[in-house]
Amino acid sequence: MSEFVLVKGGTIVTAEQIIACDVLARDGTIVALGVDLPVDKETSVIDAEGLHVLPGIIDPHSHLWEAGFVSREDFRDSTESAVAGGITTIVEMPLTTPEILDVDRFAEKARLGERTSYVDFALHGGVRPGNLDKLESMWRAGAAAFKIFTCDTGCPMEGVINDRDLLDALTTIAAFDGLATFHAENEELLVANRERIDAAGRTDNAAFNDWRDETVELEAINRIMFYAERTGARVNIVHVTSPEGVAMIRRARERGVRATAETCPHYLYLTNKDIERRGSWATCAPPMRGEDARQAMIDLASSGAIATIGSDHGPVDPMLKRRGENNVFQGQPGLPGNETMVPLLFNLTNDGRMTVQRLAELTSEAPARLYGLYPRKGAIAVGSDADFTIADMSAEWTIAAEALVGKAGWTPYEGTKVQGRVVMTVIRGRVCARDGKATEEPGCGTFVPRSGAACDPNLS
Repeated sequence: MSEFVLVKGGTIVTAEQIIACDVLARDGTIVALGVDLPVDKETSVIDAEGLHVLPGIIDPHSHLWEAGFVSREDFRDSTESAVAGGITTIVEMPLTTPEILDVDRFAEKARLGERTSYVDFALHGGVRPGNLDKLESMWRAGAAAFKIFTCDTGCPMEGVINDRDLLDALTTIAAFDGLATFHAENEELLVANRERIDAAGRTDNAAFNDWRDETVELEAINRIMFYAERTGARVNIVHVTSPEGVAMIRRARERGVRATAETCPHYLYLTNKDIERRGSWATCAPPMRGEDARQAMIDLASSGAIATIGSDHGPVDPMLKRRGENNVFQGQPGLPGNETMVPLLFNLTNDGRMTVQRLAELTSEAPARLYGLYPRKGAIAVGSDADFTIADMSAEWTIAAEALVGKAGWTPYEGTKVQGRVVMTVIRGRVCARDGKATEEPGCGTFVPRSGAACDPNLS
């Protein structure tokens, strides 16, 4: 028997419009939009009166570090914090143990997520010089993209660092029109900077910024744009930190390169001064830049120059951060961020820095299109999944770690006052979180293959 759910009385927000409208779903799929839709007494009603209903938020850059990287066995922790924060779908990264380097590991990870995820999920495949012949089979199995590091990853999945390997990787991916997402930092410059810093005996907090300076990032972006232009590959530069990085990508697009930029909430809220004050508790790679860059990045995200925003969620154990208290290089870089991403972006709309329609585009429609999930995801339209992030845009509150569900137990935004709060997270017609707490069990999420995939991985 079919299950009907009606989202009633809300203000629907998409990239195209804001409209007072009800939404009816059957068995997890939207079947009608309108006012006073006919329903029967068996229909479940979600009361959205006075609330904004956005297409389910997609986090296109999530490091669960599971299984194995942080001695956890599944998706539970980071997807629980994601659903609590209003995220309905994540695009997960391949840095797990073992790394996702072939279709068998890809299918194994999809099965793990089906058993233990609180949210729907897509998957990256990993790239290293020795697995280029494995990429197309992962693409056919539904991989959303392939993650490439142009520097040492700190994990067994070595980076694609030299020019030969980078050209070979993009040539391979271009041949089946795949998508390559890049962590863009130049390894040779990182090594040279660190040698100078070590020779000076520096372990101070500011040394982290000098190690991974803007030149390190910009050189890598410039090189990726060159090889993307030569090969015709589609490329996406994740966690872009600076206006000049965005400008490089924009100039490449003007030449016909199929390139896009992603940024993250920490580049819109934090600066290099936070690293100088707080040390390893604010480190990530690449690091935040100055205040002028922060302000400009907000404007670029608002204007459309940046395609998507992802959390770059990294649930670093506090013990690993404390190691950097006397030597910033001993701390583990990374910031837990998926639980706070959506309200931080709501806050920008309430501050007048970004329209709510642009927010819906950045966080839902655009990532769904980029990663091949549209129109199943990223839309409030007949035939799309009934995924909604329902928010009280007027609610004022203060971010505090003690109120968050993520097991990391800390947040770089402690004490930040925001306006805009997620009230409900709805995935395929089910209320999966309410008022910051999951309401479903792990395993309610499902693997979402890229649209047009020839076959799904064997999940049986």
